[in-house]
Amino acid sequence: MDTQSEILHKIFIGRHPILDRRQATVGYELLFHPGPQEDTDGGMPKRAAADVVCKAFAELGLSSALASQRVFINVDADFLLDDAVELLPPQQVVLELDSDETFAPPLLQRCRELKTRGYAFCLHWSGGACEGYGALLDMLGYAKVDVGEAMPEAYKALAARLRSNGGWMIAARVETLEAMQQCDRVGFDLFQGSYFAKPVLIAGRKLDPSTQGLIRIIGLLGEEDADFARIEAAFKGEPALLANLLRLTNSVGVGGRLSSRITSIRNAIAVVGQRQLLRWLQLLLFYRPGTSASRNPLLQLAALRGRLMELITEAIHPTRRDLQDLAFITGLMSLMPAALGLSMTDILGQIAVAPDARRALSRREGELGLLLELIERYDDNDVAGTTALLDRVDGPLALNDLGGLLAKAIDWVQLLSAGGE
Repeated sequence: MDTQSEILHKIFIGRHPILDRRQATVGYELLFHPGPQEDTDGGMPKRAAADVVCKAFAELGLSSALASQRVFINVDADFLLDDAVELLPPQQVVLELDSDETFAPPLLQRCRELKTRGYAFCLHWSGGACEGYGALLDMLGYAKVDVGEAMPEAYKALAARLRSNGGWMIAARVETLEAMQQCDRVGFDLFQGSYFAKPVLIAGRKLDPSTQGLIRIIGLLGEEDADFARIEAAFKGEPALLANLLRLTNSVGVGGRLSSRITSIRNAIAVVGQRQLLRWLQLLLFYRPGTSASRNPLLQLAALRGRLMELITEAIHPTRRDLQDLAFITGLMSLMPAALGLSMTDILGQIAVAPDARRALSRREGELGLLLELIERYDDNDVAGTTALLDRVDGPLALNDLGGLLAKAIDWVQLLSAGGE
């Protein structure tokens, strides 16, 4: 039998962002799967045990990384009845129960005890009546309903009772913009799904002049022998872009280490470096007027993917800073079709990237292509796919290592969001 340390080594930590009506990320549902090992019945357990989840949550730094976010954790009766659940921070964690659970008196009593200790509860309603759950409704802070034909009726059935207690309604499995808009019209408060990261490609689309200018500068800066005089000249034609770049460069991870503020593009290049500056320029492609980093889930996902790819590459090739930088750019650029509404082919025709990154982005080839595919499976919470690709990576990485690197990447994105307000 595996020890707890061995189980923790195999645990898979997935995530689903949860957004509000203004499209700001307010929390995550974290998924703790036991990984690819089989249980005694020959199938995969639905979730890790309470003691393993609590240990992973603490040791991997997830509580610190998500300090400003609500964290939803899917639990069952066995999980809640385990004393280990009380190691989770009550001010941060929402305990999510499925409506197909049998809400027997001992479980309801345990929920009341945990509520008095400050824990919030969410009911994930899957349709139909469920035994004993009516007594849970007055304890709920949230109720979650999957998108589908029964959604409006389910919403009405739960919302009135929940609203009387100041609760929130969550629409789950929202995979398209149209579905999100429909859920908004129905009256949901929060939305969970990947709709914000789905590219909507428009044939013949023309980018606005500021985006065209930004892409032109990225192309110049990405050239092997960058002509900084041409880059400066290009920036002079984009004063608003220059102002945004200097604000971002001074506020995110750079300005705090300088005795004076960066005031010119030449100064920015000298202090930050060409590769780092290219990162911030590419991040700017995900910004939208009137929004901040904390209210841009696509920017957060792109930055998270880039940073996670960089950290994985660092773990495999600790001395290859050039490859680490390229991994960040590859992860970030993989979501540009969703940001720009252009195909990857069109984007690569306008932005100069290194050959290895181009192969990864266009055909998922080479080591960067393998890592990008790994991150995509990880983003999709595909345990089997992630495990299979991890076995092909040339390095001693386990599922739990991905969880630790994910916590570091989330922490970095939170700092990015705070600096981009």
